Amino acid sequence: MSYPAIFVVFSVTWFLALYCLLPVRIRSQEEAGDIVPRGAMTGAPSNPNLRIKMIGATVISAIITSIAWYIISNRIITLGTLERTFG
Repeated sequence: MSYPAIFVVFSVTWFLALYCLLPVRIRSQEEAGDIVPRGAMTGAPSNPNLRIKMIGATVISAIITSIAWYIISNRIITLGTLERTFG
């Protein structure tokens, strides 16, 4: 696997993992009992914890990228096997 391919796999999986982690443990300003400023949405997150979610997305995407690198570099799955399997 080349470095640009590794970068692409890591980037795509990082954004997918981040989008999956964004709604986890979110409380709105209304649910948290915060004072909602005038003109703000009551459903806006009170504390989104973006730093923790970005670290989690990095760990998840590093694991997925390393698994993809291992499978491709050891030729466990190749284009030939995919062609035989799916025709």
